[in-house]
Amino acid sequence: MSAVLAVDNAGTAAVADPQPLLKLQNVESAYGPIKAIRGVSLQVRRGEIAAVLGSNGAGKTTILKTISGIIDPRKGTIEFQGQDITARDPAAIVRRGLMHVPEGREVFALLSVRDNLLMGAYTRSDTDAVARDIETVYGYFPILKERAAQDAGLLSGGQQQMLAISRALMANPELILLDEPSLGLSPKLTKEIFEIVVRINRERGT
Repeated sequence: MSAVLAVDNAGTAAVADPQPLLKLQNVESAYGPIKAIRGVSLQVRRGEIAAVLGSNGAGKTTILKTISGIIDPRKGTIEFQGQDITARDPAAIVRRGLMHVPEGREVFALLSVRDNLLMGAYTRSDTDAVARDIETVYGYFPILKERAAQDAGLLSGGQQQMLAISRALMANPELILLDEPSLGLSPKLTKEIFEIVVRINRERGT
């Protein structure tokens, strides 16, 4: 992972590369006749952690869904790694190296923790590297290794957030979109997760 776009009510940014990894220019999206976002322009550079701030209903989730192809923009352009991904199929965007951790985590509740991680690596064929990466994410979140055989639906909210982030990491992405990663979590657990996000960015943000 080279950059994280963290969508929440807190965040930091440190420029590491002058060329943007992700670039939005005058993007507008809507739900039917209702405009959800308008004139959104932003850049995220390689090695950078960026945050989109705003109250509920301000359009943070819509921005991320538009970037990842879940919602087609009405106007504007989106570039990732110098390529236009505006309104591309979400699966194609994932294969380009952009992962989206949705609000509410959306883990596969009836699959084990380990199988959830393997689902994150479904686009990969490097089996040995996938096995190593599972051990790497266990290093970030040791509780997941302890619960590897447990159904993901039985995890706590914080553990499911850890699993959702780890599942995204298993795709070996260039950038991860985190939508409200602290939603419903205690301040202590929120701090722990953000510290791990910073560590991941530092260790993998090359």
